[in-house]
Amino acid sequence: MRLAATYLVTFTFIWLEAVGFTQAANAASDAFPGAEGYGKSAQGGRGGAIIAVTNLEDSGPGSLRACIEAAGPRNCVFRVGGTIKLKRTLIVRSENALVSILGQTAPGGGIVLTIERPDKKGKNTLLGIKGTNDVIVRHIRIRPQLPNTVKNVDGLVIENSQRVYVDHVSVSWATDENISTHADATEVTIANSILAEGLNKHSKCTLLGSDPRAPQKLTFLRNLCLSNNDRNPDNNHYGQSCIEIVNNVFFNARSEWAEIFSQFPGGTPIAYAGNYFKAGPSTNDLTYAIRSKDAAMVAEPQIYQEGNVTWAPPSKTIVTVAPDTERFLVSSPPCALSVTAIAPAAKAYHDVRTRSGAFPRDSLDRGWANDMGPEGEKGDGKMVSEPGQIPSMDTGAAYRDDDQDGMADSVEARFAAKPGVNDAWAVTTPDGPAHFDEFMEWLSEERIAGRYPQ
Repeated sequence: MRLAATYLVTFTFIWLEAVGFTQAANAASDAFPGAEGYGKSAQGGRGGAIIAVTNLEDSGPGSLRACIEAAGPRNCVFRVGGTIKLKRTLIVRSENALVSILGQTAPGGGIVLTIERPDKKGKNTLLGIKGTNDVIVRHIRIRPQLPNTVKNVDGLVIENSQRVYVDHVSVSWATDENISTHADATEVTIANSILAEGLNKHSKCTLLGSDPRAPQKLTFLRNLCLSNNDRNPDNNHYGQSCIEIVNNVFFNARSEWAEIFSQFPGGTPIAYAGNYFKAGPSTNDLTYAIRSKDAAMVAEPQIYQEGNVTWAPPSKTIVTVAPDTERFLVSSPPCALSVTAIAPAAKAYHDVRTRSGAFPRDSLDRGWANDMGPEGEKGDGKMVSEPGQIPSMDTGAAYRDDDQDGMADSVEARFAAKPGVNDAWAVTTPDGPAHFDEFMEWLSEERIAGRYPQ
C-alpha cells in the first residue's frame, strides 16, 4: 500500500490512495473500538489527513483552529499540551465535516480550552458543532473564565448536526449549559464526561432537547453531572425519537434532576436505565429524580425507567419518580436501547467516579470525583457563581512520530504497523480497525491508567 504525503506549513497531511481509503473505511464503521450509543457511527476523520497541532495559539498555522477549519477528512493530533486561550468560538461547520479532535494525544497534562474576555459579537461558547456531520471529540477540557453576568456561554453545543461522538471531555463554569444539543442534532453520543459547576444564577448540566424540528436519536452515557442547579438533564423531543439516559451519576443538584418536557408532536419518548441520583450539600430537602413538566405539553411523554438508584443522607429525600409523573411510565423502552450492556447503578457509580472526564485528570476533576464520595456515603460539593482557577499544567514532550502517521513509533508494532512507514489507515484484517484507530483507543486507555508513550 503506497501513501502520498503533502506538507503545508507546520501541518502534515497524510492521504491514503483511493483503494486504501475504501478498504480502511469499510474495515470499521464505529467511531472507535468500543464506541456505543446512537453516535457510534460517527466517522470523524477516518481515512484522512493527520494534522499536527503544534502550538496553543487561538489561530494561525499549527493551531487547533486551523485544523478544525480545514477541509476534508482529518485528525487533529496534538504535539503540545497546555491551555488554549480562545478569542472566539471554535466552530466545526458544514464545510469542515469529518474531523476527529484527539486530546489523548496531547503530552503532559493534556489540553484545556478557555476564554477569558467576552467576544463583542457574543460568540463566547467555546466549541460549536453546527450544521455538520461526523465529528469526534475526545479528552478535551472546556473551562470558560467569564463572569456569570455574561449570558449564553455554553461549553459545547451540538446544533443541526448528525453522527457526533463526544467522549471523555470535562466541562465546567458555563453560564448556560455545560453541554447542549440544539435543533436537529441526531445520532449523537455524549459519554464518559464530567459536566460540573454551571454558574449560578443559570447553573445547568445539559439540555438535550432544545428546539428540535424532527425526531432525534441521542445517547447520554456514563457522565457525571455535579453541582448543577437543574437540567440534569433537560429533555424535550418529538415522538418517535430515541432518547436514552444510561449509567450516569447525577450528584448535588439543587432543585431539579431529570426534567422531561413534552412540547412537540407525539410527546417525548425517553428511557432512564441504571442511573444514580445522589443528594449533596446543596440539594433541597425533597427532590424528584425523574419528573415530567406540564408546561405547554402537547402530548403525553412515554417514560421508561429501570434500575435507577437514589441516595440521600437522613435529612434529605430523593423520590425516584414524582407522583404526578407516574402516569406517564411505560413498561418497556420506547425504542430498543442501543446500549446493550447496562451496568447496575452501583457499578456505574464506580465507573463514572474513576473513568469520566478528560485524562490525565487535572486537580479540578480529581477534586470533583472526591466530592462525590464513595457510593452509598455522604459526599461534598457546592454551587458556584464564579469560575474557579484553571490549574497549571505540565506541557510534557510529545511521543516520537518520525513517520508522521499520528502513532507513537515506539508502539506501532503492537498494532502491526511499521515504524518508518505512513500506514495509519492500513488494516491487519479485512474487517478489523485501522492501525490508527486501534492506537487511539489504546492511547485513551493508557491516559486513563496514567501512562503516555515516549
